Amino acid sequence: MTGGPATLIIAGLMLRDVLNRAAALLAANRKFALVHLIKVKGSSPGKSGFKLLIAEDGEITGTIGGGDAERQMVAQAREALQQGRSRSVTYELTTRPGNLVKSMCGGVNEVFIEVFMPKPCLLLLGGGHVSRAVASLCALLEYPYVVLDDRPEFARRDDFKGALDVVCARGPEYLAGKDLPAFTHVIGLGYDAQFDLDALLPALTALPNAKLGAIGSKAKYAKMSEIAQQRGASEQWPRVKCPVGLSIGAQTPAEIAVAIIAEVVASLPDRESSGWNASGQ
Repeated sequence: MTGGPATLIIAGLMLRDVLNRAAALLAANRKFALVHLIKVKGSSPGKSGFKLLIAEDGEITGTIGGGDAERQMVAQAREALQQGRSRSVTYELTTRPGNLVKSMCGGVNEVFIEVFMPKPCLLLLGGGHVSRAVASLCALLEYPYVVLDDRPEFARRDDFKGALDVVCARGPEYLAGKDLPAFTHVIGLGYDAQFDLDALLPALTALPNAKLGAIGSKAKYAKMSEIAQQRGASEQWPRVKCPVGLSIGAQTPAEIAVAIIAEVVASLPDRESSGWNASGQ
């Protein structure tokens, strides 16, 4: 089975839709998979270069030729999304017993299912020297981030040009808002412990899957723990790691930023490194 000019024109238009949708999902930091039809041998309704996008919520854009082959590759893509790993699949378009795909076209197709995972999205509490150093590394790694500080002189967008947002507010006010970014990490870098605490405590509830931490000494953490207990958050408070960052003897703002971002990277799925454990620490 082969596709005529009309099929190729339609596929070209759908390819544009796929690429536009992929760009939008990347900008939104969402998880999705792209199925690339990379090799075709013999008769096949799909042609090399056809693409199909499967979003985490089930949305489908594009085509690799339709039929049972497309249905099976959508299932393969959803499985790859669950595992968070890309994969290659080769299948025959025949009715031979045991085949993954049932088709009478007779060809052989090879697809590459490319999984795009969301990048870490950080909420930086405080706009001081360490926050600026962390923000610079976020920009280098293309990690989306938001800066929160209640001092206008430390909440200027010009100082954080790569930020999703720079907000002049305190934690409770900001975290009570709607349509917040999908934060994966909340890092207390504030100018005092109370500012960090006022954001970290509501974040425990507002961001149940985020990893939380703060810079500071053991004495600071002990005092913050005491206040958290007084405010009824003792059960969830152990999710907050203090001091945050891998132990590398960091001293300068830049070194502290390296330690923090290294721990963020180490906390990503399938990274065989130390970092926050399953409970958040």
